Amino acid sequence: MIQSRRRQAEQRRRVLIVTFLLVFSIAVSAAGYWWYKSRVASPPLDERVHVLVLGLDYVPGATARRSDTIFVASLREGDVRILSIPRDTHVKFPDGRVEKVNAAYAFGGAELARKVISNLLGIEIKYYIVIDYDGFEKLIDLMGGVTVSVEKPLKDDKTKPPIDIAAGTQKLNGKMALGYIRYRDPQSGDLGRLQRQRQLLEALLRQGVRDKSLNGLQQMVTTAQQYIETNLAPVSLYRLAQRLQNLRPEHVQIKPIPGESVCKSAKEGGCYIEPDPVRIAQLVNKMLRGMEVVTADEVRVKVLNGSGATGVARRVGELLRNEGFSVVHVGNADRFDYTQSYMIDITGDAKKVELLRERSLRSLWKVVKPQELSATMKGLAAKGVTGDGADVILILGQDFAVTEKPEK
Repeated sequence: MIQSRRRQAEQRRRVLIVTFLLVFSIAVSAAGYWWYKSRVASPPLDERVHVLVLGLDYVPGATARRSDTIFVASLREGDVRILSIPRDTHVKFPDGRVEKVNAAYAFGGAELARKVISNLLGIEIKYYIVIDYDGFEKLIDLMGGVTVSVEKPLKDDKTKPPIDIAAGTQKLNGKMALGYIRYRDPQSGDLGRLQRQRQLLEALLRQGVRDKSLNGLQQMVTTAQQYIETNLAPVSLYRLAQRLQNLRPEHVQIKPIPGESVCKSAKEGGCYIEPDPVRIAQLVNKMLRGMEVVTADEVRVKVLNGSGATGVARRVGELLRNEGFSVVHVGNADRFDYTQSYMIDITGDAKKVELLRERSLRSLWKVVKPQELSATMKGLAAKGVTGDGADVILILGQDFAVTEKPEK
């Protein structure tokens, strides 16, 4: 059940990202109408602009709608960086109470959500776009459909609505396009679905809106406004869209904010995500401020037991994962008589090594290059452990002061 909810949340997030970029595709294509309609000057935009994007789901009988999907998009010329925020993240509201972040829109609309999330991330977010999921199909239809090449038939009668798309190059209407990016087959799974989403996004960015008269553009914008709420002026939206005219899917970076899942009794708030302020600050610096910083998830680590102490590599690996590092292998070294703990710098990235030293448990690491431990590297290779796929190899020596049996 939990995995199913996670897959559904991931699917909704991806649909919202495609819809968000679709809005800008329409903005580029409808520029003539907007400019004609506005005829007003607008203040210049910063080199990098942050936009809060909220996706709303329809809940029958609900008096207030909560934001089901939340992310902040940082836009500059040919570059989009997206920081996704789980809807169950605990945040502090202006009145001092702590609630899940998705309640902000229900309590005070997009403006309150903008203030709360700006405070969470420690960076001013001036603009917001609120998108109704029902608008995805309508926006595709407004563009006159989108042409894609479907490699094989896509058919699923169990989903609602059912998906039935023939193979071949064809123009998809809104309903078919939504099915195209929702479809998940047993062979390719989520990877196949992600690839189709990238293909659709690329087709939308390439195609734009063609052959529209002024009246046609007016109808398009009027209809689109039914599904979009924003504080961006039409001219500002167009100028942002201009930056993304040559955007390709590989230029879209997506990262979730780091945090820890917590489950308590319903009276104590139930299950929520407690954000990690230190790691969030690092990620914001990289993704939203555009600073050249390394984050823990970019550091790939192999952890090896070189002391013979039971479970030491596993425990250190778990601790590093909790710190956000990408632990790609845990096991034994080539021998168990290392008196010194080593940090072997495989890729020569000083920033990654320094971050690992700062955040790991010990200051005892001796940082070395692979050639300085050539005998060790040969011994590890004989055991099937190489530097491939890793930035750093950690060998835990006897200075960890654990004297139990080796791992099996």
